[in-house]
This record gives sequence, structure tokens and C-alpha cells, in this order.
Amino acid sequence: MKNLLWVTPIVLSSMLILPACDKKQDQVPSSESNPSTTSAPNTAPANLSDSDLEKAIRAKLESDDALKQAKLSVSADAKDNKATISGTVVSQEMRNKAVDLAKSAQPGVTIEDKIDVKPAA
Repeated sequence: MKNLLWVTPIVLSSMLILPACDKKQDQVPSSESNPSTTSAPNTAPANLSDSDLEKAIRAKLESDDALKQAKLSVSADAKDNKATISGTVVSQEMRNKAVDLAKSAQPGVTIEDKIDVKPAA
């Protein structure tokens, strides 16, 4: 009987402590619960304009000399985090590089590729 009296407070204490431990995992940090600080995977930051996104993509494309000479056209829609690249390059490799560089200009940006490949004569 003495053993039962000794075990009872331990069991009751653990019944109070264990549910409280579980609730800590359910709590979301305040930065994650605030929708204004998080963005959807395919959206640009709210303060980014179309021209800002276009300039960022152009800067990436112009960082490569061959693509700079290709004079690709860029149009951007910052609200939807999308951009279109058009023009002509001499190889599929350059086309792929242009798309990759454009995607690296802004996280999550979607690039519509309208680049033609025409090998040099």
C-alpha cells in the first residue's frame, strides 16, 4: 500500500506535464503565422515593380558576353513573378544559359522562353 501512495503523485504529475509538452510543438512562431512576412512560392516581393524585375533579369543576361551581344528582349510581370525572354541566339546551349540566368535573377520567377536558335552562317 505504501508503494501505491508513492507512485500516485508521480503518475499525476506526468499526466499534467506531458500534455503541456505536446502543445509546444503545435505552436507556430509569430513570423510563420503572419502572412505578410511570408510569400507564396511563385510571387515576387510586394515592393518589386515590373521594371525592377526586368532590370534584374537584364543584368543577369548582360553578365555573359555572348548573351549581351544577342540583345535578348525581356518583359516582366512582377505581380505574377513572371518574365518573357525573346530574341535569337546561335545555340541551344546559349538558350539554356539565358533561361537559367534569368531564373537566378529572382527567387521563384517563372520564365517564358521565346528564344529562337539560329546557328551562325
